[in-house]
Amino acid sequence: MSANGQHPAPDPRTVALGREVERIARRQVALDQEQVELDGLVRRLAEDVAVLIPTTNDEEPAGLRSWLAADDPVQARTDLGELAEWIELVYLRYPDAALPSCWAWHPAVVEELWWLRHAHRGAFEGRGASWREVGDWHDRQRPGVVRRVRVALADCDLARHAADGDRQQRLPTAPLAQHLGQIAQHWTTHQATPTPTDQQLTDAEKHDRAQLRHHR
Repeated sequence: MSANGQHPAPDPRTVALGREVERIARRQVALDQEQVELDGLVRRLAEDVAVLIPTTNDEEPAGLRSWLAADDPVQARTDLGELAEWIELVYLRYPDAALPSCWAWHPAVVEELWWLRHAHRGAFEGRGASWREVGDWHDRQRPGVVRRVRVALADCDLARHAADGDRQQRLPTAPLAQHLGQIAQHWTTHQATPTPTDQQLTDAEKHDRAQLRHHR
C-alpha cells in the first residue's frame, strides 16, 4: 500500500502472465473435451465397421482348394504348374525327396504335395508365420509326406499307367453304393443295420477280389 493509502497499480507483466495462464487453462479444458469426444467417435466407428463388414461382403470367404476335388480345368492347370515350380524350388532340394516321372498320375501324391506346399508357405509367410511353424514343417510335415509318397510311388513308372498297365487310373466308386438306399431305410426305421442280402454278399465278394488284385 502506498503512503496515500492506495494499492499500487499491478505490474502489467504480471497481469498479462495471469491472463495467459487463464487462457492456457481454458484451452486445456477444451482440448480434454475434444479428446473425449474423439475417443467416443472412434469407438462408434469401430462398432459400425464391425457391424458392416459381414453385411457388405456377399461372397463366402475363399476356402482351401483340394486337388482331389478340383473341377476347374484352368485353375487346375495353374495349380499344377505352380506346384511343379515349388517342387523344383523346395521339395527336391532335400536329399531324401525323390519323384518318379509318374508322380502327377497319382492324385493322392499330388494332394500330399499340394498341402505340403501350402503348409510351407503358411510357415514362412503371413500372420501365422513363425520359426516354430517352420520347425514343425521340417521335423514333422515334410518327413511325413516324403515317407508316404515313397510308399505310394514305390517301383512305379509311367508305363504302368498305360491302358494295359496295372496302375492305370480308374474312377473310384464307393463300395456297394447301389445298396445304400436300403441301408438308410432300415437304419432310420430300426436304428440298426440290416442283415446283408445274398446279392449284397455277392457284390461285396466281387469288390473285395478286385481290390485285392489292384493292391498286389
